[in-house]
Amino acid sequence: MKQTQGSEQMLNRPIPSLLWSTCSQTVMSVMMYSLYSLADTFFVARGVGAIAAGAVSLAGPLLTIIGAFASMVGAGGASLISRTLGRGDKEETANVAANTFLIFYIVTVLFTILGLWQLDRIVIFLGADEALMDYTRSYARIIIAGTVTSTGFSSLMRAEGNIRQSIYQWMIPSLVNLLLDPVFIFLFNWGVEGAAYSTVFSQVVSMCLSWWYFLFSGKNTYLIRWKNFRPQPRIMGEVIAIGLPSLLSQICYSGYMTFVNRQFTALGGAVAISAFGIIGRLKSFLFMPIAGIAQGLQPIFGFNHAAGKNERVRQAVRITAGFTIIYGLVLTLICQLLPAWLMKMFVSENDVITQGTSMLRIISISLSLTGVGSIATVYYQSTGKKLTAYFLPIASNLLLALPVLFVMSHFYGFHGAMASFPVSDTVAFLLNGILLYYSLKKRKQKEKYHYEQYH
Repeated sequence: MKQTQGSEQMLNRPIPSLLWSTCSQTVMSVMMYSLYSLADTFFVARGVGAIAAGAVSLAGPLLTIIGAFASMVGAGGASLISRTLGRGDKEETANVAANTFLIFYIVTVLFTILGLWQLDRIVIFLGADEALMDYTRSYARIIIAGTVTSTGFSSLMRAEGNIRQSIYQWMIPSLVNLLLDPVFIFLFNWGVEGAAYSTVFSQVVSMCLSWWYFLFSGKNTYLIRWKNFRPQPRIMGEVIAIGLPSLLSQICYSGYMTFVNRQFTALGGAVAISAFGIIGRLKSFLFMPIAGIAQGLQPIFGFNHAAGKNERVRQAVRITAGFTIIYGLVLTLICQLLPAWLMKMFVSENDVITQGTSMLRIISISLSLTGVGSIATVYYQSTGKKLTAYFLPIASNLLLALPVLFVMSHFYGFHGAMASFPVSDTVAFLLNGILLYYSLKKRKQKEKYHYEQYH
């Protein structure tokens, strides 16, 4: 079996250099992936109109749930793969990868059947009113039907240290989507359905690339045979248990955003939800570097924690947490100075631009505080702290952000709903920061105690 240099670099390369090498590549790949999500909104807004773009944004929580399943198996499988490779057990690694595939395809087939069966109820629950209903239903139907193609398992590639292949896994489908969007929307005149078809077709490309890499290319560190696809409840249970925080995080966020959309629809109508949809996609794109850093950190945390090199883990946390704060401050400055220009990139309707300018200025106040939570979640997942990883997404979204949204919108209406974002972001930052600080401090004290006992 061919051995790569990934394991050696993860354990011995200086952390600043390793972070630059690993995270710069994952940032580039997820930025490209996010670009095609942003392109959907751009082309729909330009080709169909701002209301249609708002309808597509209403389906955002649905896309988040679909992505949550992929993140669950990806995070759980990647964490186990990093640790089994760290121990040198390649046969167990192959079992983990194969059982990760099985979990994903079982879940997504069930989701597709249920989603298409209950499509109308789902669209209504997402908050679509009469003006948005048809657009949202058309887009959601195609996206749900293509759920089984919604991941290429790039996290498993990163877990073995093959960052370059994971980049191809993101970038090639993204380029396909960027090329097909204008063709389907403008040339074929398929409207929001064209954006959905483009997304699903690009996912099919990603799925095919993934299967080629794992089963036929011979480029991965471990060999997957057909016998590895035998269901192993122990492995499947551990993959789900480790990945469950990712699922909870995104489902909680999806639920939260569904209620945000419903509140904005009720308080501001189609114009407000159209403006918020554009802001949401724009915010997701601008925050993709932080998402890329979080993905790049997973194998670094996993390898070094399994090898007992915890000072390297702490150093990686300090550097990346500091970067997310500085980067968020830059984003806040841009959004405060150029909100109207950012909105005009997508739409020409004056009422949507005016509404979006006001919303963006308020929502962007706390952007410097939101990245630390991503670092904390990856740390707890990668080091096996399941209970803390479970608690954080529930606390941040359902126990904190959702009550703040309802209370502030009840007393202050539409402006209160917008102001709930910086308020809940600030409290979540304090919660994540304090927990992460004391977790790192406790582990360092434990290491010091063991050192003194045996020396």
